[in-house]
Amino acid sequence: MPVSKNFLVPIDFRPESEMALEYAAFIANRIGATLHLIYIIEEESPLLKLVLKDDQRDMIIRGAADKLDDVAGKVLTGKNIPFTTKIKQGKVYEIIIETTGEVKADFIFMGRTDSSDMMKNFAGTNTMHIIRGADVPVITLRKKPEYFGCTHIILPLDLTKQTIRKATNAVAVARMLDARLTILSVLREDSKGKEIKYISKLDEIRTNLRSLDVDCDIKLIKNSTDAPNIILNDAVRELEGDLVMIMTQQELHITEYFVGSVAQDIINLSDFPVMSINPLVREEKWIPDPMTEVFINPIQMLDH
Repeated sequence: MPVSKNFLVPIDFRPESEMALEYAAFIANRIGATLHLIYIIEEESPLLKLVLKDDQRDMIIRGAADKLDDVAGKVLTGKNIPFTTKIKQGKVYEIIIETTGEVKADFIFMGRTDSSDMMKNFAGTNTMHIIRGADVPVITLRKKPEYFGCTHIILPLDLTKQTIRKATNAVAVARMLDARLTILSVLREDSKGKEIKYISKLDEIRTNLRSLDVDCDIKLIKNSTDAPNIILNDAVRELEGDLVMIMTQQELHITEYFVGSVAQDIINLSDFPVMSINPLVREEKWIPDPMTEVFINPIQMLDH
């Protein structure tokens, strides 16, 4: 009996969250998932608690529920996708993480705004709290892509041991979405020796992934000047990818390429949907030891 799949889609009634719902519906229709839409009424200030009456609170909840139903009807009518709607109250990121467990969500889909304030304070936004705290991948969209797709995942790797170990999560995601992978790495220095090592390493990763029945290709880019998000946007267009996967980095003392603060820039500035995975919580849950070993063994030559 096939295992049911569930997507959690927080809705805040902005166009970006509706766009995220459209994308979630596209993938749900493709792989047979149930959508769980949630609107969160943020916690009241102490002053508001004093002046707001119970009937007024009830009216706010009913209004939010009606509006959530309107969004669901607008996006999902005629698509034959099972869905639920929920209205909850509390801190946005805490409720979303809590609800992820309740509905057994496999992915969270969220829209990103282009607000300059959110860009400046990204580390404190609900989105980053959710990405850091969720034990499932979080897919964010900043803008509507030219077309919705999830069959070609672009995975940037810096080819360090830590990132390779965590990037084995990509195997599970590719299998769930029945997608192919392109492993993308950037060489920042003009070193023929390093280039040969990188190409050899990428070839070995591709061979190992294919041995796990994952359709995989590789791409090495030599670029020492452009910002990572620019390199990535250009590469995804060139490779005709439709979903970018990154590993977020919780170990703040490690400054790896395409992780940590760079991941924030990619999430904020990507022209394509970005799937963020917290490797510290996903590693043991998704990846059996033999699969991890497939990646770790080839990396040894870059450790010296």
